[in-house]
Amino acid sequence: MQSNDIIDVLENKEARTFIRQHIAADTSLLSLKYSSSVDPNFTVWLQLIKLLAKAKFKLPLFHEKLLALDQRSYEQATSQLVAAYKSEFIAGDTLLDITGGLGVDSIFLAGSVGEITAVEQNENLHKMAAYNIQTLGIANIARCLGDGMSFISRKYDWVYIDPDRRPDSGRSVALHLLQPNVLDLMPLLQKFATRVYIKLSPLFDIEELYRQFSGIETIHVIAQNGEVKEVGVVLRMALSENSSSIRLRDVATSFDIHLEKAPKPNWNYMRNDDEYSFVLLPIALVAKTKSAAYFLEKIEAKKHDAFEIFFSNSEATEGFRNLKIIEKSNLNSKNIKAMLTRLGIRQVNISVKGLRDQPSVWHKKLGTKDGGEYYLLILKSKKSEAILTKIFS
Repeated sequence: MQSNDIIDVLENKEARTFIRQHIAADTSLLSLKYSSSVDPNFTVWLQLIKLLAKAKFKLPLFHEKLLALDQRSYEQATSQLVAAYKSEFIAGDTLLDITGGLGVDSIFLAGSVGEITAVEQNENLHKMAAYNIQTLGIANIARCLGDGMSFISRKYDWVYIDPDRRPDSGRSVALHLLQPNVLDLMPLLQKFATRVYIKLSPLFDIEELYRQFSGIETIHVIAQNGEVKEVGVVLRMALSENSSSIRLRDVATSFDIHLEKAPKPNWNYMRNDDEYSFVLLPIALVAKTKSAAYFLEKIEAKKHDAFEIFFSNSEATEGFRNLKIIEKSNLNSKNIKAMLTRLGIRQVNISVKGLRDQPSVWHKKLGTKDGGEYYLLILKSKKSEAILTKIFS
């Protein structure tokens, strides 16, 4: 879909009425029912219905207001809850967004920043974003078409950067392979920005931030419903040293932890003759930030010698999925199957560590299907074992 076609449809009163009336409908059935439609853009109507229906969960504002988007911009856009969270700590008089995109972040930052300039190189994206700003009546965002880096020529309270992987970089998230190259931009940012927010992939190594940047004020690790969505770093350009401040936030729950200085791990490791009642699995935010020691400071727990798995007779209060140990087995699939059969378990979630096997391989071996309240941990290391557990909290 081209931006002009999308905007033409959304400005068409008949099309908007049709989309709103059928936004929860099966588009394949709509296509059959209205195949005789004479509107030349009817296929765009159907594509927008499908996208806006999905947007109800990720971008409810777009769903509610029937805003412009296409498949790629929807996939790459920040979720609404994540964008709203960033407005809690990005605030000031002026902000330059040099990678404007569809503009979800700008829309929500407009409530905490006086004046936003959002720049986008892709004309289709720019037109859709400008249309959305106009539709929403947001007066303090100026959308510009061009190279965002060329706008770093006056002082801003904030510069916002959401760099993308270069087309030839594959799956790499290395800073020098991102576009724009934020490392090359540092001299300009030092001159014209008070603070900088850099949005990075959830796969980005936090330790690499400390190696590459000076002036780190806070690192934000942002999740939604247990899945890490982005790693963001706030640089305060006047600082010469890095702070150790890390904020762990799940925007869909109440989980919000600010670590000024996480304790250094000093683990006792699980021995062959140790017996514990619970397996403690770090949630994604804790695993990503390697902050398990902070959450386990007040309880007695031992770590698996090879994996980020912990054992205790106490359930962890937060930061972990707590699993009650039911029974253990070696990794012989016949023995594991016999254990499950004896306990009447035919549905189980399987997690495999230390092997390349997918859970589906073990489901086939065991004759089980995925789901339910039981978890089977397949652990291949020096001490290989299968641990059957049940969700406790």
